[in-house]
Amino acid sequence: MKTLLATAGLLLAMFAPVACAQEPADEGLTEALHTVSLSGGSTLNVLISRRSGSAPDIAVLLFAGYPGVLRLREEGGTVVFDLAGNFLLRARRHLNSDRVHTVVVDCPAERLSDCGDTYRSSAQHASDISDVVTWLREKQGAKQVYVAGTSYGTVSTSFLARGLHGRIDGAIHTATFTDPRAGRNSHGTPMAAFDWSLAKVPQLFVHHRNDPCDLTRYSSVVSRRAALPLITVEGVSNPRGKACLALTEHGFVGRERPVMLAIHAWIVDRTVAAVID
Repeated sequence: MKTLLATAGLLLAMFAPVACAQEPADEGLTEALHTVSLSGGSTLNVLISRRSGSAPDIAVLLFAGYPGVLRLREEGGTVVFDLAGNFLLRARRHLNSDRVHTVVVDCPAERLSDCGDTYRSSAQHASDISDVVTWLREKQGAKQVYVAGTSYGTVSTSFLARGLHGRIDGAIHTATFTDPRAGRNSHGTPMAAFDWSLAKVPQLFVHHRNDPCDLTRYSSVVSRRAALPLITVEGVSNPRGKACLALTEHGFVGRERPVMLAIHAWIVDRTVAAVID
């Protein structure tokens, strides 16, 4: 198992590279790249971030947006990965605290060319992440483990919430994928009729009221979440790029810190801020 001090490259958007000026996503963090051996024979890379000088025992696994393939790797002594501009990845420092630390999750090595709907909705995906959970508990001192996804990453967190009952302590779905397009090249199709109420672990939705992406409509989350808690986000700072990319309301641009702090509050004491404005 390989451990390396890491810093993360930025300036990438959720679907494609987008130039943007922002504070380092790893500011104040100590980070390490690890390779986890999976029971199915493959391996999966994760990037563990902790607030420097802290010893948190709550781990939150982060699942980025489409396509969710990060290719976590070392280049010249530095850890780099794709999709670094994704909301959860660029804002991870705000979720880290003395109690909580984050785990950026890549796709398994054998899935780097195909980590789509079939895999994310499968028992194999649940088994692979269960192996990561076991490793975090046994090797990294985690006492609680949560999964958090954004946009396409919520395909993973939604199915894991149902498939990992008794293995995880909760799931957070942000900018939840609810409205897949029809057609051969569509993705997220398992979410068209997904029922989150079937999961037996605590769940939280976080969604921007003005999310412009037609795949993640706010109205769909409101109508389909049943009695599950929802944090509604308002406000934005300098949105740019296409509607479903990471630097619009879809990616909570300019609201990263309050959104992550609200997620943290729900994780540690189940506080729900109805609206973040």
